[in-house]
Amino acid sequence: MFAGDVISLGDRQLTVMHMPGHSRGSICLHDREHKILFSGDVVYDGSMIDWLPYSNVSDYVVSCQRLMELVDRGLVEKVLPGHFNIFGAERLYRLASNYISKAGICHKVSTCAMRSIASIALHLTNSRGTSS
Repeated sequence: MFAGDVISLGDRQLTVMHMPGHSRGSICLHDREHKILFSGDVVYDGSMIDWLPYSNVSDYVVSCQRLMELVDRGLVEKVLPGHFNIFGAERLYRLASNYISKAGICHKVSTCAMRSIASIALHLTNSRGTSS
């Protein structure tokens, strides 16, 4: 799937939106007619994870800005995330703006620490799987 692709489900059309940050290939699916955003792992009602080996904080900030624009333009009323509860446009805006405001130096230090831990865990997991 590529940004701008449209998935036709008969009674609804979902537009693919590339929203990197959580991972390089993160996407949202937008039902423009019904003003619904299927956000997957991009945004959910919890602490957004950006410390994975393939996460990128600056990409996540840009994606959050795009999410806020969707709300500003009245294109989203309901968000169906990949985790936790469904929420509305106001909460989407707040989650995205909170992420942007906290994506500073302190956040980057904790992100670096979490990436190191995740990398070690992945290395240990992979080395166990390859030993015979």
